[in-house]
Amino acid sequence: MNTEKFKEISESITLHGLGFIQIKLQGRQRLHVWHPELPRRKCFEHSAIHDHRFSFTSRVLIGVQKNQYWQAMPWKGEETHDAYLHEGERMPCGGRPWIHSGQYALEKKRGLEVIRAGEEYHVAEYNMHSTESDGIVITLMTKRYEYPKGARSFCEIGVEPDTNFDRYQLSESELWDVVADAFVSGYSSQ
Repeated sequence: MNTEKFKEISESITLHGLGFIQIKLQGRQRLHVWHPELPRRKCFEHSAIHDHRFSFTSRVLIGVQKNQYWQAMPWKGEETHDAYLHEGERMPCGGRPWIHSGQYALEKKRGLEVIRAGEEYHVAEYNMHSTESDGIVITLMTKRYEYPKGARSFCEIGVEPDTNFDRYQLSESELWDVVADAFVSGYSSQ
């Protein structure tokens, strides 16, 4: 496997286009902080469905997170989403390239999963899902098994993906300020 195409982002704290801050920790763990004031990629509401090239377990520390799982249906001619594979070296904006890899008809797999503070959820590799957060949510994610093929984002057909979302648009200091605010606000509201 060419590990260079999946080289980790070098910064310990970064912004993600799905609207959260990611903090790299030891032991394959990541702290994710969702905050309503964080920027998201321009096409977010049309491209929130995605998968991962790894399986993971995540524990909600603060707030309530909602996950919707999706499945591809074999309806030729009724496709709803373009799939984009994320592989290759990171671009100057911090993201990976969006490589068009087909069209799919996506349908909700089951009801919305609601995870409250203190609860865990598990996502298998390449399992399509979208995540919602009302307000501040903080999670601790632990990566499990990694696989060789890149992750994908699914964007509604006819919507241009935001391939240049700038993960560096906020300084490290600004990101840490958001994290501090999330912990203070989150604990005070629980």
